[in-house]
Order: sequence, then structure tokens, then C-alpha cells
Amino acid sequence: MKISIHMPAFNAEATIASALKSLLRQRDAGRLDIIVVDDGSTDGTCDVVAALAATAPEIRLIRLAHGGISNARNTALRAMAPDTDLVTFLDADDLSPEGRLARDVRVFEADPALQLVYSKVRFFDREDTERLAPCISSHVVDGRVMQLGAAVFRRQLLDDVGLFEEGLLQAEDTDYLLRVLERRPRLLQLDEVGVYYRKNHGGISDDRQQAPQEIAKAVLRARKRRAQLGDFQLPQGMFTTDHMPELGKWLRYSD
Repeated sequence: MKISIHMPAFNAEATIASALKSLLRQRDAGRLDIIVVDDGSTDGTCDVVAALAATAPEIRLIRLAHGGISNARNTALRAMAPDTDLVTFLDADDLSPEGRLARDVRVFEADPALQLVYSKVRFFDREDTERLAPCISSHVVDGRVMQLGAAVFRRQLLDDVGLFEEGLLQAEDTDYLLRVLERRPRLLQLDEVGVYYRKNHGGISDDRQQAPQEIAKAVLRARKRRAQLGDFQLPQGMFTTDHMPELGKWLRYSD
């Protein structure tokens, strides 16, 4: 199978090499097509990506003037190869667990009707740069949350959903996942971790004033769509809150 992995990047020089290496070690999963879209970075992000791409033909770098994360994500969608089978996402400050892609490919191969595999997220704050995973001293919290990196999609499903909403400055991933689920795809929820999500690194979602406003916009958009969807409900157990007390306590003491 050909797997397209989309990575928007903005001033991610410090972490993007680890993110890409965590994907490249999974070549056994299939033919990888890693699309990095640089959203007008002003640091050395492009240099880091270009250096890795020189020895890894799986990496494609697309450079844009700064236009926001939704525009970067849409650029990657439009750049997908015609023979793409599966699609997933990884942010430039996160990590992909070793063996994750091969595991999910096997699940898709076992069920040709399957459209979406969704895994858990592991929050962490300290990286073991050798293992490309949370280090022993890292805070770690697992949860079922809205995160594109937790999902692997059949390409046709994303073609049906369309592009990201460029009117959202954040929460474009929440909006998109809700639109995916509103199509009632055939999905499988796994108990394994699908992405290591790095906290407290100054990413866009750390803007504590803007983030709630953009999430509210995404929720309002969903409510308007739901008026036309009748009895639609989110899949049971796909998003939970049992991780929140531990995560909230961790973040309060790490500010």
C-alpha cells in the first residue's frame, strides 16, 4: 500500500527531524509519501527537511508563503499522488510510534471495507532522541482525543470529505474529524497508541486565548450541520475525558 503522511510545519526546526525520523523507520509498512508543507518558516525548518530529503526520497518538501495551517493542510491534500491508498497526519513536533503504520496497514488489509482506524494519543513532554519516543523521565498521559495523528484514513474517504476550512485559525483538525465522522464511515477503534503528542513546546494550540475561540467556531459549524443530519451521534467511546484530570494537573505545574 502507498501511505501519504501530511506534515504542516511552521518554525519547527527544533523538533521536525525527530518527527520525520519516527516516520522513516516505518518503511516496512509500505510505500511512504511524506509531504512536508512549510508554512513560511523563518528559522531553519526547511534546511533540516531538505537535508533529510536528500537521503530519503520518501520526503517531499513544499514551501509556501505564510498562509495558516488550514492552507498548509489543503496544499498537502492537493499534492497527494494518484495511487495513494491510505492517509494520515503527523504534526512537526509530534512522534509516530515504531510499528504503528505496519500495524494499521494490516488492519486495513484484513477488512477491505474499513475506512478509518483510530488509536489513542499519548501526551509527553520529554523525548528520548535515540528511541524517538517519550523518555523514562517524561510525563505521560494516554487519552482518546480529537487528534488527526491518531487516525489513518482510506484515501477515498478524505476525497469525499474535501478540504480543510481555511476560515479557522485553529481547531481545523476538530472541524475536519467531525466532518469525517458525520459521513458515518466504517471505523475501528484501537487500544494501542497511534501518536506521541508533545506538550508545552509553544505550538499553535498553546495559544490559550485563541484556542477556545476557534474550537467554539468549529463546534458551532458542527451544530449547524447536525440540523440536517437527523439522529447522528459520535461513535461511542471514541473521545473521552478520563485523561483530563491527570493532564490538567500536569500542565498546571509545568507552566
